[in-house]
This record gives sequence, structure tokens and C-alpha cells, in this order.
Amino acid sequence: MSAHMTRTCMMTSAMGLVLNVLTGGCAGNARVELTAADSVEMLGASMTQTLAEYHADLARFDEERQRAAVQAFIERVRTDIADNAATDAHAEAFRQALQHLDADRQTAWERYAASLDNVATLREIAQGLRRLALDSMSLDDDVRRYFGEVMERRQEAKEQASGKRVTNGEGP
Repeated sequence: MSAHMTRTCMMTSAMGLVLNVLTGGCAGNARVELTAADSVEMLGASMTQTLAEYHADLARFDEERQRAAVQAFIERVRTDIADNAATDAHAEAFRQALQHLDADRQTAWERYAASLDNVATLREIAQGLRRLALDSMSLDDDVRRYFGEVMERRQEAKEQASGKRVTNGEGP
């Protein structure tokens, strides 16, 4: 297994772990959600880099395969230049080899595009986690404010019930 594939497998496993933690209910506050968003974003960036490296390596390998196919065709034609049937067979084999190369390139491109879509999904998840964290912070502030007001009203009611008057620093 190549280093790129190993790296991709490790990142996929890490992504699965992060998503399991998030969906398992372990994320309960904004700090955890922001940290998870950062982790997912870093995972997406790392996957993007890995995919770019892999795609570049694959393109170089395809170029080498194409050069080898062309060179083999040239050598066969030179060897059998006088034999029309052999030359025709070599031309057909060369055409098939080029079709295989094109099919492999198309498959690689489709896989690359699908992988980039997965990275885009990761980035969407990270954005969603950030929004969730911000909403959570806002909700926490609203809850604190509400309970603070409730506690103040309750304290005022207790003081009024016991005969004390709250003046908030104002004179009698």
C-alpha cells in the first residue's frame, strides 16, 4: 500500500472518529464544537493536499505509461515494417492500449472529483459546527441573562416580603 493510500485511510478513520464523537452527544458546549470544527477543517485541508499529491503522482505515472506504449508501438512497427498484417495488429494493440489509458484516466478523475466532494462535505460540516457553536454561545448568553433576571426578581420579591426595600443606590 502506498504512503498516500495509508495517509488517506488514516485520515478517513480520524474523520469517522470525529463524526462519531459529534453525533454521539459528546459535544455539549461551544468550545468543544469550535474545536471539533477546527479539527474537521484541518482534516479537510490535509485530505485536499493528499489528494493533490496523489493526483499529481498518478498523472506522472500515466505519462510514463503512455510513453512506454508509444515506444513499444514504434519498436514493433520498426521490427515488422515489411509485414502489413503484423503492423496492422500492432496498430490495433496500440489503439487498445490508448483506450485503456484513457479509461484509467477517466476513472482516476472521477475518483478524484468524488474525493474533492467529500472534502467539500467536511468543510460544510466544519462550517455547521461553527454556526452551532456560535448559536450555542448566544443561547448560553440568553439563558444566563434570563436566569439572572429571574434571580434578581426573586431576590427583590424576598426582600419586599421581609420588609426590606431595594433601592439600587437611590435615596429614600
